[in-house]
Amino acid sequence: MARRTVLMPHAALGFDTIARLSRDQYAAMRALGFQYAIRYLGDLTSDEVDDCCLHAGLGIVPVQHAHAVGWIPSAELGTADGAAAVRDAVTARLPPCELWADLEGCNPVTTHDQVLAWSVTWCRPVTITSNDAGVYVGGATPEDAHALYSLPFTGYWESESAVAAPWRRGFKLVQLFCAPKGECLVRDVFPNAPTLVRNLQIDVDVSRSDYLGGRCRMVIDDGVAAAAA
Repeated sequence: MARRTVLMPHAALGFDTIARLSRDQYAAMRALGFQYAIRYLGDLTSDEVDDCCLHAGLGIVPVQHAHAVGWIPSAELGTADGAAAVRDAVTARLPPCELWADLEGCNPVTTHDQVLAWSVTWCRPVTITSNDAGVYVGGATPEDAHALYSLPFTGYWESESAVAAPWRRGFKLVQLFCAPKGECLVRDVFPNAPTLVRNLQIDVDVSRSDYLGGRCRMVIDDGVAAAAA
């Protein structure tokens, strides 16, 4: 294995899904035009990284699972979550890369100070292990544009929900959906998708540069060219 982290192309098409795809499913998604898959830390294994990156030629972007709706961020929880993100990335044998936190579904009484404390302690174990720290800004995120910008993350991912854009920075990853639904099926995006993946539930994502020039990174395998030869 020769895994490394690279910048995504501009306007690269990807998908996020809770499902663990097979090698053939990843190959089918690549054939449709997707360039990366966003998968969940704790579920992601080294074998799946091989299926996605080495055998199918897709990049991998790791994100942490969200907490149950109604959670309240804290410094203690951020410390535990950040440590878990690093541990799960090591378990999946990922190189230093961009790890994403999930900030959504907070309790309505959550304050900015609580979000900031969680963010600082989440980022600490992530960044000291040479990983970048990004955050998914989901529904029920109790932060306005300036508050989001004050968090210590180096990149922001816009959910399909109506959320504030970080002041001055904006988003470098944007989640799309098939109206009027939230999550969609592959066949909603590609009506002629093969049976193997057409009923797979996904969100569609597009990479971009944020206003400060930040771009997303993904894990690839240098052995993909040799495997395809």
